[in-house]
Amino acid sequence: MMVTCLVQIIGAVIQVTSHSSAQFIVGRILIYLAVGLVENVVPTYESEICPAPLRGFCVGSIQLFLTFGSLIAGIANQYLSKYSSDAGWMIATGVQGVPAVIILAGLPFTPNSPRWLISKGRRSEALKALQRIRNKQANDSGLCELEIFALESSDNNSEKAPWSALFNSANRRRTSIALAIMALQQLTGVTFSSSYGPTFYKKVGLGDMAFTYAAINNGVSVVTAMIGMILFDTFGRRDVTFHGCWLQTVFLCLIGGLGSKPHRTTGDTNGMVASFILYAAVLHATLGPSAYITAAEVGTATLREKTMAIATAFNVVVGFVVVYTTPYLLSTPGANLGAKLGYIWAGFAGVGAIWVWFFMPELKGRGLEEIDELFAAKLPAWRSKKFVGSGLGGAVANSKEDVMQKEQVEEVEKV
Repeated sequence: MMVTCLVQIIGAVIQVTSHSSAQFIVGRILIYLAVGLVENVVPTYESEICPAPLRGFCVGSIQLFLTFGSLIAGIANQYLSKYSSDAGWMIATGVQGVPAVIILAGLPFTPNSPRWLISKGRRSEALKALQRIRNKQANDSGLCELEIFALESSDNNSEKAPWSALFNSANRRRTSIALAIMALQQLTGVTFSSSYGPTFYKKVGLGDMAFTYAAINNGVSVVTAMIGMILFDTFGRRDVTFHGCWLQTVFLCLIGGLGSKPHRTTGDTNGMVASFILYAAVLHATLGPSAYITAAEVGTATLREKTMAIATAFNVVVGFVVVYTTPYLLSTPGANLGAKLGYIWAGFAGVGAIWVWFFMPELKGRGLEEIDELFAAKLPAWRSKKFVGSGLGGAVANSKEDVMQKEQVEEVEKV
């Protein structure tokens, strides 16, 4: 994270001081490199430090902050677009360095991952770090010592596997799940929503309200992203992602149908705008965070960082294809699809719902070691919800859930 922050700050400085397109592009590349590092490091770290019953909430928070970032960027762009001097674009690009400075200030107070420390043979440091991030009851009940023992007994102590192991018979299924869900996140149009909202509204004749509608869209998505953080640990990854995909399909088809009418009424226009906002709201509450959560927790201990790395890299590549092709699909010169572009994203969302049902296992509430047991059992995805692990990983996860439930009961009794 320290390297990521430094890359981000350097990229912002290079952009702000640019006197040529080439220099600005170099700064932009560095910024995007930092984004890729964040999407890799943050979910992996969160998945390793969070107790199983809260892993969806914690890892899913990255979607909230990505959406919140889009909201801030949209507001800043709208305000700064009124500047006629260089200060407009310089402030807009310079703001990119602010989050990195905030993170750097917080890093000294951030413990290392206990799992990483165990993999390096630093048991006492791992226990101390775990005790810092677990609550008092977990410490008093000896759950931290049990968790450390479970980590020492798992593959966490094994030497990290090579990249080629991602696609061997033992890990191929896990890698394919991470790659598929990261690709689906982009292919259902997340960039279409976050990056081309104002362009879309202008294209369909709503130029006067383009930035306003985009800001509303981002604001609603921030709220639903917060709701999504709760949904995954309440209803499970499979159900939330499945229902999210088919709902996206419905709203995207409505965008295509209402927006492409030759003689659109005011009601049609309002319906299209509402569908666009609702589609984005569903995306940021379901498939958006689900991609990061699943990719972060699906990899085995010896390959977790590599699984997340290849998944986020694939996400960036697919996202680049979407970003590059969207202007040509949306406008002229190009396919000039306009609102009909919604049908394309709807097709991918429909495929996503089918994929979730047949291929995405339920990982809610499971310890990372219990997930290893689940894949070793080779159950079909639709039967994974009923699987109960028999090893220490499952016992630790269940103990954490019992502690959390006990805390909730005590809070109710106090009230």
